[in-house]
Amino acid sequence: AQSYMLRDLTEPALRWADHAVVLAERLKLPDIRITALVEKGSALVNDPAQVDAGRALLREVADDAEKAGVWLAKARALNNLLSTPYPLSADEQRDLLEHMRIAAEKAGFDSLAVAAYFQGRASLAIHDGDLTAAIAAIDDGRRRDQGVLRTTQGEDYHGAFRAGLALEAGDVELADSIARTLLEASPGIRKKTPVGLAGLAFHVACRRGDRSAARELLAGVLRASHGRKLWGDYVHDLVSAGLSVGLSPADLRPLTSDMSPAPDGWRCLVTAQLAEAEHRYAVALADYQRAMLSVDLPVAVRGTAHVGAARCLLAQDRRNEASGVLEPAQRMLARWDGWRVAELAAVRERLGLRSPASTVDSVLTPRELEVARLLAEGLTNAELARRLFISPRTAAVHVSNILSKL
Repeated sequence: AQSYMLRDLTEPALRWADHAVVLAERLKLPDIRITALVEKGSALVNDPAQVDAGRALLREVADDAEKAGVWLAKARALNNLLSTPYPLSADEQRDLLEHMRIAAEKAGFDSLAVAAYFQGRASLAIHDGDLTAAIAAIDDGRRRDQGVLRTTQGEDYHGAFRAGLALEAGDVELADSIARTLLEASPGIRKKTPVGLAGLAFHVACRRGDRSAARELLAGVLRASHGRKLWGDYVHDLVSAGLSVGLSPADLRPLTSDMSPAPDGWRCLVTAQLAEAEHRYAVALADYQRAMLSVDLPVAVRGTAHVGAARCLLAQDRRNEASGVLEPAQRMLARWDGWRVAELAAVRERLGLRSPASTVDSVLTPRELEVARLLAEGLTNAELARRLFISPRTAAVHVSNILSKL
């Protein structure tokens, strides 16, 4: 059951998990029953159509595992619960994350006590709109855990996550380096590229401005995702990247056919992006406004929805309304970077709005702030490169940019 679950093959995973539960009950093996139910819940949350049932089961089995002292099962249940888009408060997520870490430590399972714990901290930082904190958490996790948990994306547990954050920060070179490493490490027996890695390669090509490569890679994404439900944040990332390189809405719309229906905020946002690209501004504005109010979306993503709504209002010559809609975006994106902030700046310029007073935090990108803090600790360029998993040349470029800006 676990083998099928880790390969995202939901139906056989559920079948084998149910078989294990029946045998465990017949043979009076309560610990095995708990473990089998963790696999069942984990398989269910892999399928967006069954995610609610999976969440409920993982919550229930985590409680049962604690009572029975089956700490590994509890840690895995909570980790897989936290790995899905989940309508919880930040405080409740932090509480579950700490319980997961404690259970993993009791089980002696470093992959969850360290690697998954720091990924959870990064996810919370993303939800709060703090890109620098998210990058710091993932890099801390990568330093402490060098991929002891083998995953469907190779041996770098945090790799795809870190590459996505690099793309958010505008560090395309780092994202490309990680993507290549992950693809090379992907098991040779695989019949096709995992959907996450296919999307990452497409996203990198788009942010490089290579439209022909992006178009070719998009076909690979659609092949890899055929018959699977795609999470909304994944589709939003790819649609945003595709539009940035000039792909048409018609090219990108097939990505939405297998998009998970929940949470609804992501679908509203993607629908708005495609409608805006087709110059259907009234339709796009309505969907952007719905996305602006969706508590399921991270703060920075809601900021992007505000920016999109302001563009649609400008297209309808409603400048005062556009200024009002844009104002909250400045706060939502204050601790973010990359293309989202660039879009905000472009709309502010169109509206003739003055930039906020410059501070070190606003002058330097999140990555440059991170480099500056390490420089303050006395690290050399070579040490910077090792600490941040970048080349010495990239480290030197960051240092040069910091000196130039300050």
